[in-house]
Amino acid sequence: MKGLFPQYDYSGSIDHAETWKTAMFVFDTNALLNLYRYRERTREELLEALEKLSDRIWIPHHVALEFQRNRLTVIAAQGRRFSEIRKVIDKAKSDLTNSINNLQLKKRHTLIDPEPLIIGFETLTADFLQELDTLQQNQQTLNTPDPIKNRVEEIFDGRVGPAFSSQDELERHNKAADLRYKSKIPPGYMDKEKDRNEPDDFFHNGLIYKKKYGDYILWSQILAYSAERKPQKLIFITDDAKEDWWNLVELDGPKTIGPRAELIEEALRVGNLDTFLMYRPEGFLKFAKEFLAAEVSDDTLREVRDVSLENKKNKSIMYDSSDPKSSIYLAVASWILDTYNMLEDRSGECPDFIANDGDKNHGFIVQIIRRTSSNEITRAIEKAIHASSISTLDTITVVFIVETAMEAQQIQEFIVSKKIITSQNNLLINISQVTSKRGSPFLAPYLYCNYNDIPLF
Repeated sequence: MKGLFPQYDYSGSIDHAETWKTAMFVFDTNALLNLYRYRERTREELLEALEKLSDRIWIPHHVALEFQRNRLTVIAAQGRRFSEIRKVIDKAKSDLTNSINNLQLKKRHTLIDPEPLIIGFETLTADFLQELDTLQQNQQTLNTPDPIKNRVEEIFDGRVGPAFSSQDELERHNKAADLRYKSKIPPGYMDKEKDRNEPDDFFHNGLIYKKKYGDYILWSQILAYSAERKPQKLIFITDDAKEDWWNLVELDGPKTIGPRAELIEEALRVGNLDTFLMYRPEGFLKFAKEFLAAEVSDDTLREVRDVSLENKKNKSIMYDSSDPKSSIYLAVASWILDTYNMLEDRSGECPDFIANDGDKNHGFIVQIIRRTSSNEITRAIEKAIHASSISTLDTITVVFIVETAMEAQQIQEFIVSKKIITSQNNLLINISQVTSKRGSPFLAPYLYCNYNDIPLF
């Protein structure tokens, strides 16, 4: 058996130092877009590491295309953080002042003087906001010259693979991807539901692409490059953490062992490689420090790791359609995306989803009602009130999922009966049923209104 199944060997026997001497380095879109998420020093250290490998780097055409298409979205998301932190500070200042005023210390306890605290907090926040203004001035904006884009284009000048020559060629890849996804052959099958949440097609240079096939397309372009150029050794750097790229083994939580065995086998068989490795950005920088003598600080490694973890939290909303609960959450996500452009899946945290309409954040809590229960209804609303009080959400919606119109009426009557009393003006209630629409889960609302304005049936 020895040597028959190299794709299943995760013993760490590969000589990374020897591989780094001759390997080609290929980068995924997410690894390049992270440059907009890093601080200046981290970004510069990563770019310098790329420049040290300038004669041995390459990206598929689809990676270059997705980088150009998605960079403005990432820039906009980073820009929103400045307004979000300002809201947090304003709320903290207001809460502190109101809470102290409510104590009526001047009347009830003249020995306690809160003025030094209030003045000190004002000074502290003013200094921070001034520093924030300076940082924002250096932040990349949507319509100003983009030095990061220019630098990436210079580094990969002449090192981008060819584009598809025709729609027929692209369609052949789409059909191959579809067959692979049905059999869960990696990579990309975790993106098979992508078109259910948002428009899947986009148009570029006369061709119509489907976003859900992006991972397979870039993988096929890597294999074609390897088979033609015969680099023997190839290292792929991606910040995608999904199971259709990595071998995840359950051991007190999912543990990443290495790339999927199917990918290794295909890289060796189709790409004619003798060595195929995959790194996350942190791993790439660790080895760059060791084998290239690249300047990589511990702070940089920490930030790269933190950004990767944040990206994993904000992964696309993907659910197993065979799981009834997953179908419900998918229907809710699709319904939210009918109104809002951006959606973050919180993977079981509270709230379950956060949507953004440009300058406001809206939270959504999903409560599945199996049997109408006053305790479940009360807990869901209390959870929403608590989430609203400790966050910067402009609105928060409790989405009650019911099976029948009678259950919807019972929930509505319970809320109106004033067994729950609240003054939350930003709390909304949605009572809905999940049905099927063209084979896909679909949210059919019975009621959607402000908590304080719920009418009787």
